[in-house]
Amino acid sequence: MTEYQPDAGATRIAFSFPAAPESIAEVRHLILAEARTLPFSEDDLDDLALAVSEAFTNIVQHAHGYRIRGACEILPRAIAITFEVEEGIARYLERRQFPAGLSHGGRGIPLLNLLIPTIEFHEKGNGTAELRLVKSLNGKRSAHENGVDRGG
Repeated sequence: MTEYQPDAGATRIAFSFPAAPESIAEVRHLILAEARTLPFSEDDLDDLALAVSEAFTNIVQHAHGYRIRGACEILPRAIAITFEVEEGIARYLERRQFPAGLSHGGRGIPLLNLLIPTIEFHEKGNGTAELRLVKSLNGKRSAHENGVDRGG
């Protein structure tokens, strides 16, 4: 897969937060403030808030105390959120199936895949990877998106 290149016309905000539970709400609020600059429906904003919280929570759980870097891009008809993570975490986040039975965990990542139409993973070759979530207006892919479509 080719490495993602930022859109020249996009507004991009880089961020870095401690890999701590206290950061989850801060990241969610930052992303939602940016998402509100686009005409997303309240349902789409709720889905985005849940998806960002779920992704960041999983990264915090598996990050072993380092800082989590990322970026939020406002594209003409979409928002893209990128998190830099360890390759192992990216592979874990790629799971798509709900667990069988009455398991007490494992439902968040498949839920993430239902809420966000496009989820991309780009291995950087230095032990890290980028997890990129793209939510387009009306839940459809934008012309700026390239990568793996996870349905939705």
